[in-house]
Amino acid sequence: MTDDREYEPEFGEGEARGARRSLARQMAKKVIKEFRLKSPPVDVVMLIRERGLRLVQSDVPGAVSGQLFPAQSEVFVNTHNRSLARQRFTMGHELGHWELRHYLEDELPADSYGFAGVYEAEGESEGRSSIEIEANTFAAELLMPGSWIKTEKRPLSSGRATELAALYQVSHEAMFYQLMHYKML
Repeated sequence: MTDDREYEPEFGEGEARGARRSLARQMAKKVIKEFRLKSPPVDVVMLIRERGLRLVQSDVPGAVSGQLFPAQSEVFVNTHNRSLARQRFTMGHELGHWELRHYLEDELPADSYGFAGVYEAEGESEGRSSIEIEANTFAAELLMPGSWIKTEKRPLSSGRATELAALYQVSHEAMFYQLMHYKML
């Protein structure tokens, strides 16, 4: 598959996981800047389509939340028993695989982890591949950009965090982790 988009080289196997997470955040910021996104919620469906990807949403019982099918330029999102917030995070996650060019690496596993791997420390993510954690990091930064949430007064109350989750159309837990990452709580 050829891809004319600008490519930033990925880090080698021996590089720290933190450096790859940093790259994922940078790539999300690049997308936000490219599309001149200014306020929440981020229209992740539009971003997927603008990248030439077909979004397929289907109600399929099972653990798989989403999957990128690069050869078909397709993003699959499972809607079965998943909130809108979860679906949006999955879309951001799969777009992250595309933007980070994970399809050039080994076979992409189906995502069944959600965003929990975004903030795991080294050694706490046994069994989860680095590309899944990077895609989660990309999704978190895309849907809840640090530059936007850092405009809030600190420290934030749990009530305000809940309001922000609703505004950004993400789960309370996802917002909590992003706020913790930026030391807003």
